[in-house]
Formats: sequence, C-alpha cells, structure tokens
Amino acid sequence: MKARGTMRLKGLVIASAIAGALAACGGSSDTNTTSTSHTISGSAAVGAPLVGTVTVKDALGATKTVQIGTNGSYSVDVTGMTAPFVFRASGTANGQTYTVHSIATAADTDGKINITQLTDLVVANIAGQIAQNYFDKFTESSNATAATKTAIDAEVSKLKEKLLPILTALGVDAAVDLLRTPFTPLADKLDKALDTIQVSVDPNTNIATISTLVNSITITDDLAVKAAAETAPATLSADNVGTGAADTDLVKKALSDFSAKFATGLPSVSDLTPLLTTGFLNDDEDKTAFLGWVSTESKLVGGSFTDIDIHQIDYSNSSKIIARISFTVKTKDGIELARLQNWKVLKGNDGVWRLHGNQRVLALEAFASASKVNSATSSTSSCVNVGLNFNIEDLNAVNNSVAGTPIDHILVTGPGLPSGGLRYTQPTVGGRWLNQSGQTNYIMSSDCANTTPAVSDSAIAAIPDDSIYTFTAYDSSNAKVNFQFGTTDGTYGLKIHRRPMTLAEAKASTAFPVISADTVSAFANFTSGTLSFAASNVNASKSAWVNLLQNTNPVDSSRDLENTVIPKTDGTVSTSLTLPALPNGTSLTYSWLWIESPDAYRRNMQTMYFR
Repeated sequence: MKARGTMRLKGLVIASAIAGALAACGGSSDTNTTSTSHTISGSAAVGAPLVGTVTVKDALGATKTVQIGTNGSYSVDVTGMTAPFVFRASGTANGQTYTVHSIATAADTDGKINITQLTDLVVANIAGQIAQNYFDKFTESSNATAATKTAIDAEVSKLKEKLLPILTALGVDAAVDLLRTPFTPLADKLDKALDTIQVSVDPNTNIATISTLVNSITITDDLAVKAAAETAPATLSADNVGTGAADTDLVKKALSDFSAKFATGLPSVSDLTPLLTTGFLNDDEDKTAFLGWVSTESKLVGGSFTDIDIHQIDYSNSSKIIARISFTVKTKDGIELARLQNWKVLKGNDGVWRLHGNQRVLALEAFASASKVNSATSSTSSCVNVGLNFNIEDLNAVNNSVAGTPIDHILVTGPGLPSGGLRYTQPTVGGRWLNQSGQTNYIMSSDCANTTPAVSDSAIAAIPDDSIYTFTAYDSSNAKVNFQFGTTDGTYGLKIHRRPMTLAEAKASTAFPVISADTVSAFANFTSGTLSFAASNVNASKSAWVNLLQNTNPVDSSRDLENTVIPKTDGTVSTSLTLPALPNGTSLTYSWLWIESPDAYRRNMQTMYFR
C-alpha cells in the first residue's frame, strides 16, 4: 500500500512538472487548468457536415469524446484540461469516412474552433508532419509546446493567403479566420469553399497538395517550412470557380431528376432516355442495355441518389465539360444498395447536364473482405481469410479496344499486392475473371488449413486507407490495350476506402453474418430445386448478397446465383435460391453457399459454407 501511494504521489509531481514546463515554454496564455466551466464548440465538416465524433486531447494526454450534433455542430467541455488542445473529428460525409484535425490554445477557450480539411492542414504545418501523427503523439517531446497562439495564427494567415483567390471568388468575407470564424455547413460561403478546395498529404514526403475541383492548377505546401519562411507563396487559381459553384448544383440536379422518375413506380425507357447521353456507357453496358435493366429494377422505386461527392469538373475542353462524381444509391427506406465510384456527368451543348456512366469497357469491382469459412457437413471449427476482392467481367468484347485487339489478361496492382501484380484471365466457361489461384479474391492472411499467409498483419495494417488499385489490360503479346472509352492507356483505377482487416481484427470481429441452422442443414443435402435461406447479424443499413455456387463433373462448369437482399431493421434477411435439375450424367463436385454484408467501411463480411 505504501509503495502504491508513493507511485501515485510521484505521478502527481511529474504531471505538475510537465504542466509547469508547458506553461513556461508556451506562455501563460496557452495554459488553462482552472476549475471554472469551459467549453469549445464549432463545426466539423469537409464541405458536407460530418456525422460521428469529436475527440479533444490536452497537453497532458487527457481526452474527451463527444458526438457530433446537427449539421456538423459539436461542443466539448474542457473544464480542468490543460491547453493547448488538439481535436480529431471522425465520421462520415457524402457516404465516405473522414478524419480531420484542428487545434486551439487557452485563448480559444469558450470560443469557436472549426474542424475541417483546412484546419487539418494548419495542424500539419504546426507539426511539420501529417496531422494524424501529431494528434497521436501530442504529449511527446515538444509537440504540445509548438502549439502557441503566435505559431497557429501565422499558419492560419498564410493558408488564407494561398487560398485568397478562391475565397474572394466565392464571396467569403475578407476578414475570415479559417480556424475560428463560425460557419454553417451546406449554407455559408465558407462552406462552398470547403466543397471546392481539396487537400492531400503525402506522409512519406510531408508535402501537401492543395487543389480545386474546377481546374487543374495545384499548389504544394512543404509542412517542414513554417509560415514565416514562406515570403511569396503560390496561390490557387480562381479560374472557373464561380461557374463551378453553379454547375455543382446542376450536376446534383441531373441525379435527382433521374431518381425522381422512380418516385412512385417504375418509369418507361422513354422516360429515362433524355436524362442520359448518347454515348452513355457503364460497366460495359451501353445506353440501351443499361436502360433495359434499370427500368425494371423495383428496388429503386421511391429511392434516391444521395451522398454525392463531386471530385472534379473538367473545363479543359469547352465542348466536352465533364464532372467526375461518386454517389450512393438508396432504397425508399434508406438502405444502401451501392456506392458508385467515378461516374461521369456530361454538359451538353444545350447547357443540360446528363448522366454519362463510368465509361468503362469492363465491369469492375474492388473491395476489402473478411471470410469465415465453415463446413456444412462436419463440425470442423471455422477458419478466417482476409484480403481483397477484384471482380472483373467483360460483357462486350467488341468495344474493348480502338484496334479491335482482344484483351488477353489484366494485371491488378496496388498496396498490399505482389510486386508484379495479380494476373487475371477469363475462364473458358465465362463469368468473372480468375487470378493465378483460380479465385477472384486475393487472400492476404488466413488461419485456414493449407493456406500460407502472403502478407503479415503489420503489413496489412500499414496499407493506407483510400488506396487506389489499378487494372491494366494487355493483349497476348503483353502490349497495353488502348481502350475505346474512359482512359485510353489500358488502365482503370478503383479506390478501396478502408484497408483490409488484419487477421487478428477479423478473428475478433463480431460483424460476420450468421446463417441459420435450418439453412445450413438444407444446404448440406441440396442439389437442385429451391433452397430457403435465412441469416441474422447483417448490417441493417446496407443491402447484402446471398450466393450459391455449384461445380459439376464430368463437365467442370459452374452454376451460380447471386441475390441482392434488403435486411430488416433487426438485421435479418431471408430469400430463396432456385437451380434447375442437374443435367443427365453429371454430379456435383462441390458447392458453396455464402452471404456478404458490408460493414460500416464497406468491407464485405462473408460467412461461407462448403460441401
């Protein structure tokens, strides 16, 4: 007991010494340890308001976390905490997850502090490193003492100088303080600027790139160079900013006009035709094929296109102005059906924006997954795989290349994959292309028998979020195929928003769906007819997919079904899967039954049974 008391006393002495040192280095105005009630509040937004949490950390490492309120508002009690403070806002906006940071001194107590991609850059400039690392290690060494009011104000002022042409063009008040001026997401002129300005930081070089969605001009910011040393910084161009602000609303209107056709029922093809361009192409389906499908998709009735993220509006060719967007398709009950990346919306010569599709001559998907694998006929314990899935299909080989050259194989490259990439080829029976292992997925780590992990958990954990995976098409002589549409260099890029789970994370996860015992029992004896399927523990906010796959002998061909199912509010799903009788003289070699349910980060959680 005496020893523990001594340790506690020693800890208090050390904490007091640290607080004293911080006060000495940062000035008394940057320290607040009074017991009087104090708060800091503001808005957390990246253009769209964030939905999630704000965590504040003080100079001694104490933290408090609060929920972000209506329209990105937050308020956190910092009573008894020691300034300076750093903030982390984590949540979703426009259907994507974001983490941004901010900073405050004692002088900001009881005031307003914004948390945006711009304040994240201010923190990074104070730190000389990415803001995330600074927040994580705020109490180490001199990190907290660097956060003085003088240093923060200098970085805020210098950033405003770099952005001034944009701010002026959008009518933002010249006296704006990007860190402290209150604003209302989705309403204020400052929020329009947040919609327009994009920031990315390379963690290897600590160089930030600042750009806009309306022109190709970018400026860079070396985080190691402090504001005082930037005597004549480059500024962003205001070209097309005013036009872009107006066109942003019209691009969103093109989507809302399309979804409005499904408000009360299924529209006719003729109802939808004027809303698409003549050259519409999406996942290898032309305008006719796409409209033939979408006009019969009952899940869209009463639904909406939401969480619209405009990545770029390209004005470089005045006769072909294109917006590149991503958006979420939801049912009438708000269940997510899909997140569509890199769609194009084209401005016609008549000034009307129309949907143009993703302009890809291949149907492509890329997502992280975790699979729990079980036997339907034995009590063998389950095992777990983690990795990445790449679904590739060529629905129309005629439109692939300018010269009519067929695609022989596709290499997929990106973080966590083999250095030479994954080679995918089309199976003789058609369908999804397979890699060297005869699968669509790449297993990175596993505890299943006869599977050797290809990637360590530490390497998986190091894969950046928002990684881009590149699909490159080659002919039989290993020359790139020049696509007719979209990119012409034989490549497409898809973003995976969240890195795969590590094996340890997946084994500890409680997010795997649970297939009912009755379903598993019926599947163990199923060859053809109708299989009733039921499962629970499904993400109730997103649609799920139920799959049944059979391989036969002597002809090694696959029979497969995939049903999209909408979960109930309690996270349960039910459907039925029907296959015709096996052809005479054939028998099953193996069967798989599984369900996929996306987690909050759209990583597919798969529960699989085989027999």
